[in-house]
Amino acid sequence: MASLAARRTVSEASAAQRRPHDHAVQFYDDDDFLSASVATFVGAGLANGQAVVIIATEEHREAFRRALLRRGLDVDAACSSGQMVLRDARETLAAFLIDGTPDWELFQTQVGGLVAKAASRSKGEVRAYGEMVDLLWTDGRPQEAIVLEQFWNDLRGIHSFTLLCAYGMGNFSREADGPDFHKVCGLHSRALPAESYPREADLDVQLAEVSRLQQRARALEHEIERRKQAEEELRKSREELERQNKDLLRTVRFSEMFVGILGHDLRNPLSAITTAASLLMRRAETDKVARPATRILSSAGRMARMIDQLLDFTRIRLGQGLPLARSANDLAEVCQTAADELDGDPRRIELHASGDTAGAWDGDRLLQLVSNLVGNALAHGARTAPVAVTVDGKRLEEVTLTVENAGAIPPEMLHVIFEPFRSGKDRKEDQSSGLGLGLYISHEIVLAHSGSIEVRSTQEEGTRFTVRLPRG
Repeated sequence: MASLAARRTVSEASAAQRRPHDHAVQFYDDDDFLSASVATFVGAGLANGQAVVIIATEEHREAFRRALLRRGLDVDAACSSGQMVLRDARETLAAFLIDGTPDWELFQTQVGGLVAKAASRSKGEVRAYGEMVDLLWTDGRPQEAIVLEQFWNDLRGIHSFTLLCAYGMGNFSREADGPDFHKVCGLHSRALPAESYPREADLDVQLAEVSRLQQRARALEHEIERRKQAEEELRKSREELERQNKDLLRTVRFSEMFVGILGHDLRNPLSAITTAASLLMRRAETDKVARPATRILSSAGRMARMIDQLLDFTRIRLGQGLPLARSANDLAEVCQTAADELDGDPRRIELHASGDTAGAWDGDRLLQLVSNLVGNALAHGARTAPVAVTVDGKRLEEVTLTVENAGAIPPEMLHVIFEPFRSGKDRKEDQSSGLGLGLYISHEIVLAHSGSIEVRSTQEEGTRFTVRLPRG
């Protein structure tokens, strides 16, 4: 194999002997334009008795043949006499590639031999057209295409021929293609623009077009620079936002852990208060003692529920989820227990059950769920109507719970109703935790059971929470 230095010597020695524009490149967007350009180049050679070598894809060879026929040239006679030689670009390219890279010795044998044979039948200099470089570029191998261009130049130092190459402009549509595009142009003695350039116009029109292209290039350069600056600013903003998000996440996690620790530590003094109040109520001999003791117990129970919800909230937010202890339970019985615990409300709680209402659920969590939903209905529903609790066990795979009350949830609250800390109107008789966590935890309890919960609320129909629980 000849060394790179040897090939450079051949190329440099032949450089002084080359005539202007004996290695041109045609850029194109449309195949019809390419066919016309190649037919002009090849047709002039055939008309002057020169031999022609075309190395192109099958599709392009047929297009060139049709273009030459339209110009009145006898293509079949030229091929039969050997004046015009047609070769497939992909097959010819494969014949001198080693591990995907063009090899000089093989190229000289395959392509150089083809040109030499054509020259023996030519009345003048051979005209050659090739698009193997375009195939390499389209295949994503621009450096191999550049090597092949250099091989063509070196071959012209050995054989006398003029060469036309072609590249689709789609190969150079990115900003990053600029350096390689300039390198391709530099390897040719003339670069012919694509069809959008008005080559048939007079000099003044062409100069005006060049000026417009220069302006567009300058504007594009400025736009690219502006976008680079915008991308850099966006990158810095993204990094700052990520930093702030990490800081915020650490703060939120710390706050949630603090709330959990605080809730856990409040249990001990609350337990002491509850025990003392219970003992005081049992030993009370007058209402003056019993009534405050009862109020203390009621407040302690409410505080205990708040602490439980804070601990549940912390588990959920820290990704631990709600622990479940599934066992055989009857949802209708759970609802009755919740109704009995909330019996102090002046309104009635109407409970209706039908079908098989049993399933494998966590009984304590279901009681928490029903108490939250019913307590929420009592706290925020209209005072003039009862709260309806319905348990439907007619479906084989699931049991449905609905809790209905008169009155409507504000429309702007419906889409965030299950988010934490979204409490409704404050009322002294509020049966909920008072923290705005009841519906959030209810939603998580349902999800932990692989169920679903939804709410519908209008002024005309009132508010309905619907829970669907798989039987487990």
